[in-house]
Amino acid sequence: MRSAYCPRLSEAKILLPSLRAELVAAAPRFSLPVNVSLDLLPIVEDGLFGYELVPIRDTHTYLTIGFRESGDAVLRRTLYSVDAPGALRLATANGKVLTPGSARRNRTQQRDSHFAKLSEAVDWGFSQFLSIFPGQPRGPIELQVSLHRYLDEALAIACQHLSPWNPFIHFFGLPLEAEFGFALRGEHGEHGELVSRRPDMWVLRWRSPQATIYEEWAVSLQDSAATGASASG
Repeated sequence: MRSAYCPRLSEAKILLPSLRAELVAAAPRFSLPVNVSLDLLPIVEDGLFGYELVPIRDTHTYLTIGFRESGDAVLRRTLYSVDAPGALRLATANGKVLTPGSARRNRTQQRDSHFAKLSEAVDWGFSQFLSIFPGQPRGPIELQVSLHRYLDEALAIACQHLSPWNPFIHFFGLPLEAEFGFALRGEHGEHGELVSRRPDMWVLRWRSPQATIYEEWAVSLQDSAATGASASG
């Protein structure tokens, strides 16, 4: 039995594009300092599945927008601080492995806000960047999401190959995680991984008592999707 929510492959292939569409549509209505940009990282963390909004700049505050297993829309605000009294000890911070000493010093505080509509969670999340990054001059938030379109297609193709099992897929929210592989787990010990060789080339490995699967494929995006996959003012 799973101790925490993790999406099935069939859920991930639907929820990630729908969440990202909300983010892309809302982004131009909000601003960041012109020297700050955002990256989106798919993540499953403590019962929440969605995107972590990762600023390309040092900060102690990170926002995650996504869904609980119940379908509730949630905005999670996580504060990483040496003085925070939270009980969790970090193995990594900002994608870097921490030494035992630094792991003891770095603590987290998390606060989840629940919303009736996903659009409300997205708007509230983007509005938080005014206090997190108050600097001037500012410009509309722009999200570059072409690489995520390749993941969408890879998830859909993997789902077809693995339809008899519809495994759970794990996202740890790490930079370049696709190149290391997204872990896949079945109900009865089946396991595998979905790996990106490059943005448009994917490999699926799967092992179960019924079958051993190894598939490679290329993903091709239409020019309109590739060039239009950003939000800008």
